[in-house]
Amino acid sequence: MMKKLMILIGFGFLSTSCEEVIQLDLPTETPRLAIDASLQMTPNETLTQVVILSLSGGFYQEENPVVSDASVQLMDLTNNQTFDFVYDAALEYYSLNFTPSFDTDYKLKVVYANETYESSVEQLMHAVPIDNLEQGDGTLFEGNEKEVLISYTDSAERDDFYLFDFGLQKYLATKDEFYQGNVFTFSHFYEDLLTGDEAVVKIMGIDERHFNFMTILIDQTEDGGNPFSTTPSTVRGNLSNMTNPEHFPMGYFRLSETYSASLILE
Repeated sequence: MMKKLMILIGFGFLSTSCEEVIQLDLPTETPRLAIDASLQMTPNETLTQVVILSLSGGFYQEENPVVSDASVQLMDLTNNQTFDFVYDAALEYYSLNFTPSFDTDYKLKVVYANETYESSVEQLMHAVPIDNLEQGDGTLFEGNEKEVLISYTDSAERDDFYLFDFGLQKYLATKDEFYQGNVFTFSHFYEDLLTGDEAVVKIMGIDERHFNFMTILIDQTEDGGNPFSTTPSTVRGNLSNMTNPEHFPMGYFRLSETYSASLILE
């Protein structure tokens, strides 16, 4: 959601003041398609895959409009299969009942407004389960934060990159460079949850390119905001406009093995 830019000009006169709100006539560019396509796989579970499409808006636009009239397909290049996503008007996203497999090449294809968008070829990335989730007694600056300790055991057989989703649009991208094959424990502090609320933590496997992509987005939105909406600078993902390369989309397509854990805060 874009915040309105306001310039307040104060004039002092006889101990009184007035303020004038000026709305700048900022230049606008052609809206870009934003593609949020994060496919997930959890062993022994059936998950519905979701793709969210929207258009980037102007600086003063409160919400980015949802795109509901696109064609969205998942292509299994290894097995020469194509799967069609179906738009859900009530939930405002495209869905597909599908479970991705390891060692399989996938590509996302979106056709919208007579332009074709395609992702790079991606594979399902490994993750590991969360071993333990417990509440700690540490705090940060305010003193009323809720500390949650997350523990997991990294695989020694490969170089891993992980994306943690803590809910409330809070994310952490990490790599196992310094703890490969070991148990790793770290803290996350919830500022917006209270006693009795549920804390849900999700770990997802990603590749190095997506790790770099998310690291930049998280840095840009660390003071609040959704990393998947419009950011201060345009960060290119792994999606391209095959019809008009200069009109490239925003967003990313990834496939992640995913595990989650939760606890009720005290």
